[in-house]
Amino acid sequence: MSSSDLLRYAFLWTIARLILAAIALLIGGKPLITVLLSIVSLQHLPIVYAAITIAWLISGAASVYLLYMWHMHGKKLFGKHDAIDMGAFLLAALSGINLGVMGVTGVNLGISIVSGNYVAFLIMAILYLASAYHLYTKWDAHHQKLFH
Repeated sequence: MSSSDLLRYAFLWTIARLILAAIALLIGGKPLITVLLSIVSLQHLPIVYAAITIAWLISGAASVYLLYMWHMHGKKLFGKHDAIDMGAFLLAALSGINLGVMGVTGVNLGISIVSGNYVAFLIMAILYLASAYHLYTKWDAHHQKLFH
């Protein structure tokens, strides 16, 4: 796998994760898969928690990699310094690192801070969706290049 492929997959994983995290926040801060599996009473299977933990660890690793690449490319996104791009990117990266920490420690710092405040969950869900949309459309408009 080339470094450009790794960057592409890390970015696309991050966009998908933002969308899934927004959905999780809208349903009360629980992973969507556990809610769906609870409908058929399969949410307590060890494989479910193992898969979620692996996904959280991948999210953390992808975010660290994206931050590293951003730093190596002069802290520019899409070839320039733009506050909106930067805000969306840092929100995406920090939320991914939060999930990576969750995969290691079992503690979701973001959820712990707002402790079930649905208004905060709603605001974060909107920010996640707006960030995912903004980053993806800019990435696509820049020939699928995040850094150049």
